[in-house]
Amino acid sequence: MGIDDSLWSSLESMISNLLSPHCYNELVIKQHFFDFGCNKMLLSKMLGYAILVGSLLVKFPQIVKIKWNKSGVGVSILAETIMLAAIFGSMAYGYTSEFPLSAYGDSYFLFIQTILVILLVLYYQRKYGLAFIYLVLCGFFTVLMYKKLLPAHIVGILAGLSLVLSLISRLWQSFCIYQAKSTGNLSAITMLMLFFGSLARIFTSIEETGDRTLIWTYILNTFANFLLILQLGYYWSAPVPVLEPTKKAQ
Repeated sequence: MGIDDSLWSSLESMISNLLSPHCYNELVIKQHFFDFGCNKMLLSKMLGYAILVGSLLVKFPQIVKIKWNKSGVGVSILAETIMLAAIFGSMAYGYTSEFPLSAYGDSYFLFIQTILVILLVLYYQRKYGLAFIYLVLCGFFTVLMYKKLLPAHIVGILAGLSLVLSLISRLWQSFCIYQAKSTGNLSAITMLMLFFGSLARIFTSIEETGDRTLIWTYILNTFANFLLILQLGYYWSAPVPVLEPTKKAQ
């Protein structure tokens, strides 16, 4: 019984961190398991943290694929840079607005992994100086965000632009695929994870923040990622270009 009590106590503690006092009272204390509003909150929190954990590895398949093939062909530096700016906008907005970590925390890991993707592509293109500049600039703006030295109106503009930037990034990557008639070394696993992650984020953003900027950001991301998945399927058997055309990579 001691072990059972300990497990139940741990479970109660975990659930209490996921729910509001009202919903904790309804679901745990009163055991009203069919409370629709509270179940939505619980589902949103669980999805949010699941996405947060999943985001640790979401671009890992892309990183491995570039490293394995020693080439970033098919991965557009311009598209990834625009996406990096969009991710930073969402990350800075969530951080300065003090939203729950479960509502936007995956942007931290996406930010780091997108930087790694860009650095790897530049490395295999032998653009070492540009890779160093990327690293310095990303570190500089991250410190400004962490210290809350970015003006509120700048953060608001960045968040608003993230709507447009995220869409432009995916559409540009889509255009590069169409132009090359090949997805190159673009990872299908990463694209699928990004699609389902952004789809789930629509629900968590509605439930936890109600913020229209954040909600529309994820709606546009979902649409654009779905377009890329369709292209991955269509060009699946297309050969990967042997040479890395600089103009396409950029």
